[in-house]
Amino acid sequence: MKKMIKTAAVIMSTIMVFSMTACAKKADPKEVFDAAVKKNSELTSLDMDTTMKMTMTQGEETMDITVDMNMKMSNMNEDSMQYLADTKTSLMGQSMDARIFYKDGYYYMDGMGQKIKYPMDLNSMIASVEQTTAAADLAPSLMKSLSVREEGENRVLSYVADPAKMNAYVQDALKPLLGSMDVGMIIREVKGEYVINKDDYYTSMNMYMVMDMSSYGETLRIIMLLEGNFNNPGQPVNLELPSTDGYSDLSTYYGTSRGSSGATGPAAEIW
Repeated sequence: MKKMIKTAAVIMSTIMVFSMTACAKKADPKEVFDAAVKKNSELTSLDMDTTMKMTMTQGEETMDITVDMNMKMSNMNEDSMQYLADTKTSLMGQSMDARIFYKDGYYYMDGMGQKIKYPMDLNSMIASVEQTTAAADLAPSLMKSLSVREEGENRVLSYVADPAKMNAYVQDALKPLLGSMDVGMIIREVKGEYVINKDDYYTSMNMYMVMDMSSYGETLRIIMLLEGNFNNPGQPVNLELPSTDGYSDLSTYYGTSRGSSGATGPAAEIW
């Protein structure tokens, strides 16, 4: 069970890699896809609520995990970028809340009774956010099939991804995060839907994924459902970041923001 919990930390650090991909417009599904990806890649602000429900099975052992998150970003890809995320993780009858934010070259985390920070330059933070959202990089070529239907003023894009192509995409996207960690992933199935409004902005999404993860000599079957809502897409997001008082600087202990696994980014210090 401990191995399952540790592996879950990797999953929760990377699972959002799919969270902002695909699209719609009544015409050809590929044209709809291209239009929505282009429009959403131009966003400078984001306010998104997500719920991820995951079941991990190893032999006869099963563990259910639910992660609720609200993520806000403003001035994306600029020197003044701000990031704030509130998460609630529920597993084994317990709940753990955490608040994460980025300010003045530091990544802050307040959770599990600890307040920590470590230095992270802007480019590294942007790369970390891109690993979490992976919005503009997912191409129609990764899809096995696309279809679109009208629902009022909105369009709903349904997709089924090509597992082999998604495996290559995910492993490439996660290289900076996983570093030299002994983690292998094989994606078996990915499908989902995106709701897109008349302005080509995403308003909601869902994704179902089945994959096998090997770590520390064990293999887990993971079944995940991810649901998300984009709040006021296309509108500015105003963030009020928490106080930075009382946070312990991890660089004092490690001399760097790089984790023991060789990975960088928000998940690095887990290891």
